[in-house]
Amino acid sequence: MKTYKWKLFALVLCMLVLLTACGNPFSILLGEEDTDVSIIVDQGSMDSQEDGMRQTILYYRDQSGLVVPMMKNIPWEEGIAKSALRHLVDDPMTREDLAIIGLEPVLPEGTEILGMSINDGLCKVDFNEGLYAYENDLQETAIITSVVYTLTEFPAIDKVQFMVNGEEINRLKFGTAVNLPFERENINLAQEITDNAVPVVVYYKGTVNGEDEYFVPVTKGVNALSADIKSALVALLEGAPEGLGLFSEIPEGVAVNNVYIKDGIAYIDFTEEIKRIPDNEKLQQSMIYEIGLTLKEIEPTITQVRILSGGEEIQLGSNVQLNLPVFSNVY
Repeated sequence: MKTYKWKLFALVLCMLVLLTACGNPFSILLGEEDTDVSIIVDQGSMDSQEDGMRQTILYYRDQSGLVVPMMKNIPWEEGIAKSALRHLVDDPMTREDLAIIGLEPVLPEGTEILGMSINDGLCKVDFNEGLYAYENDLQETAIITSVVYTLTEFPAIDKVQFMVNGEEINRLKFGTAVNLPFERENINLAQEITDNAVPVVVYYKGTVNGEDEYFVPVTKGVNALSADIKSALVALLEGAPEGLGLFSEIPEGVAVNNVYIKDGIAYIDFTEEIKRIPDNEKLQQSMIYEIGLTLKEIEPTITQVRILSGGEEIQLGSNVQLNLPVFSNVY
């Protein structure tokens, strides 16, 4: 028995030696031992009630037809998922509020939610004929994406089936097949995903008036075996797709040297072009959020981003927040 214990101790000791031998390119900056451990940060459940309100992510569309997530506090009530959909319906007050930042409700005015059932993750939503009162295929796509993503924010819902006047339907007005349930897939797809590519979601900035801004998730394809942090950053650095009114505050020509995550902090080492970021705290903040929101799509435990070049942290404005927001946009 003693011999067995000594052998077990020796095995554990060898494993520790091997682990600590693996070098960390940021160990000098961190000033800590070379252990890659991420802390899961509890950011609070969206199901929590505060003053009778619920933090709910709703999906609206911009003028290019892109779907944009917005967190809004809505009154808590029984059937909260149905209530969330009602906040997507076009009415004068919602339209006016959203127009300030350049967004629009996705469900046509007069749309009603006649019923909803949830069984084994499948949510069947019954609309009235007001659902059909949209004008083009971009709006049709936005309706599907918005409804599916809004409802699947709720833990009990994985798939969404569209119905009209109590009956399942095969196609919508401009030909989109809806005979089968929808799951989340490739929000705001920027390009066709080829067979040798995998989809990643990256974030760019949109604005209409130059003052109010919002961050938009865009799906791109990357040539990789699986979606990881570095491949997502590479896709982000390619720049915003043309013709969609989106842009990035990351300077052109920037490439990724390395990325390392420790205790919920992402340390990203870029090439020296990153130092071209303007001496403007608003633009610097947008850059941090673009990068951070993109990384959180891959690793939700990331709560902070630090930007380096050549192993040294670059100097940003004193008011630039490195901590990432819980929500990409707040209504």
